[in-house]
Amino acid sequence: MNETILSVSDLQTHLHTDDGLVRAVDGLSFEVDRNETVCLVGESGSGKTMACNTVMGMVDPPANISGEVRFEGENLLGLSESELTSIRGNRISYLFQNAQNALDPVYTVGDQIAEAITFHQDVSGEQARERAIDLLGTVGLSRPAERVDEYPHELSDGMCQRVAIAIALAAEPDLLIADEPVSALDVMIQGRIIDLLDDLRKERDFSLVLVTHDLRVVASLADRMVVLYGGTDVERGTTADVLQTPAHPYSQDLFASFTGDGERGDDLATRDPIPPQGCRFHRECAHAVDDCRDSKPPFAAVEGDDAHRVSCVHYGPERDPGEILFEARRAGAAFDDPEETPKQTAEADGGDSRD
Repeated sequence: MNETILSVSDLQTHLHTDDGLVRAVDGLSFEVDRNETVCLVGESGSGKTMACNTVMGMVDPPANISGEVRFEGENLLGLSESELTSIRGNRISYLFQNAQNALDPVYTVGDQIAEAITFHQDVSGEQARERAIDLLGTVGLSRPAERVDEYPHELSDGMCQRVAIAIALAAEPDLLIADEPVSALDVMIQGRIIDLLDDLRKERDFSLVLVTHDLRVVASLADRMVVLYGGTDVERGTTADVLQTPAHPYSQDLFASFTGDGERGDDLATRDPIPPQGCRFHRECAHAVDDCRDSKPPFAAVEGDDAHRVSCVHYGPERDPGEILFEARRAGAAFDDPEETPKQTAEADGGDSRD
């Protein structure tokens, strides 16, 4: 049986704004096992990034946060800031979307990696510098002994993302959360960074939570995936199951909007306001019935598969999901065999100029 390293249960992050209460995360649950990759998938505004920020304790007040975030059995939401500091960046690391913004422009990349090392480990400055050089080589930068003294503005976007990965791995974390780590990069570089993350996860035996909307990345990288809409999860399961048979009407809509260049269609940008109760997708759903408006539907197994579960009333014991499943198989036709989906690879160049 796989060991669960992260368990998120009924997580809620409600923000008080001038326009009223924003239910950024609203009842989200998912788990991550040791040494596996779980992708959080959904359109912009679905709650993916806010959920990760809440897990990391990086949501500033005023905010109402409830539920549970258990890391190796300990509820992170009950820890003080000093207790969180001993975990954040050490046992759990975060990889931000835009490395150029995440790196400090006035310090060399070597100093920034060394700082991440010495903050959590009792080593000398010289030892930290040597570790920084080793890490720069590990993430694929050529001439790491020279790169260690360079500043972020001297490096390309792809090279900066490799530095950010080195910082995230500096304390040898058990869990890495990566928030859209390649969305700011061009397509060729995206493939190299994604392959690098996958290789490092396998070599270093850490778990990976990856936020993305690119189904190509999900198909090539994830063990399991969680589909979010309106701040909550609507479907979760193995990557093969969800891609081949997207059981929730929203998952089908999301997959249908996906185009070959990794972008989402315009139809997802014009949603009506998301209702605060019931199935969050019921106003957009062609299969909605009165029960969809009352409360969030409980999760049910898809075709008897407990590993593939969906929050939809039509999968309950008193209803027939036949029509939705027919559409699911049609929507998943492009992913008949996700394991055969090629990675976005290119000839390795040591992470140098083409990055």
